[in-house]
Amino acid sequence: MWSEYQHLTVRRADGVLVVELIDPKLFDTATVTQLQDELLLLVDTERPSKMIVDFGRVVHCSTAVINGLLRAKKRILANGGQLKLCGMSSGIRDAYKMLNLDGTVFQIYDTLEAAVLAF
Repeated sequence: MWSEYQHLTVRRADGVLVVELIDPKLFDTATVTQLQDELLLLVDTERPSKMIVDFGRVVHCSTAVINGLLRAKKRILANGGQLKLCGMSSGIRDAYKMLNLDGTVFQIYDTLEAAVLAF
């Protein structure tokens, strides 16, 4: 059922929907747009109460990805759910901090385990 996604893998862990971003480089517009579409389709289909997006494989990331995450978070919140992020490299995490998104708009954790325990 989740095999149709090209830019993410999906699994459940302890009642949490875990979404791992596959692409190490999320820069080009086409890839980012496809990723956003897949993320929103997943949220609309699954309506998760607890979801984590894992950036563990991502090395470089355009800030355009933030828009997709914000849209996904809005839909998850509308259904009474929560979204957390994890596994960001220090460079990506620093960008989220500079944009004042870390700890305010997004709850970001160093590891998947920490994010799961935070629910």
